[in-house]
Amino acid sequence: MLSAAVDLTAKSDDDSAYCGAKSTGAILLADILPSFGIKAIAPLFINKMHYNVKVSLAILLSLVSFLMVASVSNFSLIIIGVCIAALSSGLGEVTFLAMTSHFEKSVVTAWSSGTGFAGILGATIYLALSLVLTPSQSIYIMVLVPLIEFLTYWFVLVKPATFNERNNADKPLLEDQDGPSEALILTDEAEHQRPFVKLYTTARELKYFMMSLFLVYVAEYLINQGTFEIIWFQDMAWSAAVQYRVYQVVYQVGVTVSRSSASFYHFKHVHILSILQCVNLVYFICEARFAFTPHISIILILIFWEGLLGGGCYVNSFYAIYEQVPHHKREYALGLASVSDSCGIVCAGILATFLHNYICKFRVP
Repeated sequence: MLSAAVDLTAKSDDDSAYCGAKSTGAILLADILPSFGIKAIAPLFINKMHYNVKVSLAILLSLVSFLMVASVSNFSLIIIGVCIAALSSGLGEVTFLAMTSHFEKSVVTAWSSGTGFAGILGATIYLALSLVLTPSQSIYIMVLVPLIEFLTYWFVLVKPATFNERNNADKPLLEDQDGPSEALILTDEAEHQRPFVKLYTTARELKYFMMSLFLVYVAEYLINQGTFEIIWFQDMAWSAAVQYRVYQVVYQVGVTVSRSSASFYHFKHVHILSILQCVNLVYFICEARFAFTPHISIILILIFWEGLLGGGCYVNSFYAIYEQVPHHKREYALGLASVSDSCGIVCAGILATFLHNYICKFRVP
């Protein structure tokens, strides 16, 4: 949906204009708010639903969203369709991320790599299709994605027996190599005040990773949805819309490369990646405002670097959580930690519209 955002907002391809009438931040908000809502409340009930039900519901919502967005032209209905896609995405992410706790540790890296490759594949396929088909026709073809997901889950995936086990342990969340950390041991009274106390306590113990994810995603999506559509080069054959789609593909390549890196190297200080992403944000805002970068190749390199930082923070945070959290708490912790990146994207979506309008008002031609 974000790769098609510039088309869904009906931005003009006229190379004499810098800014569209609507910011792609509107699509971002529609794409993340329902997802964030699902992730925020999921820890309260999600473990009571069987994986078969959750996955089937996510696939159905995805199918409906593609058909709706492709078939309507009214912007309000498009937004509703994007919201349905977001519900599917949020439910799918919290479900499959929690599902990794039933497999060996390498599956966390495989999950991260898979989501990265999905981004590349989706953005690249949409870019290729949009060069020869209309946006609506391209989205109709993307209906194949939920159908493939259905076949993969029901007929390809080998499901472990632990899928049917309940999460029934109430032990300390984080442990070090010598045993439970005294600072992280929950009192008996707090343990019995679930689910809200459990949610608060878990979030407090994971705050380093959750804050790092929040910050990197705020900066990342402010860049993508607040500046990408404004940064374009007139001395090229590509239209502004095509350049936007290329930016999305390059970004996804960077994300995929870094999300696949945990198999070879684990970077523990993820807050550094968040800080570097904020530096990226400053550069892109300045570029969108003053247009000083001499060639698009520089922008493409920086977008690749942006993807590396975002994907690196994501995979290393979840890899560390997987390693540090005992098995009996791992499913809950992974699902809860996924809320932080969605919260960051929500904040970015709100700020992106204001940033877009400010830059378009004062942009130096």
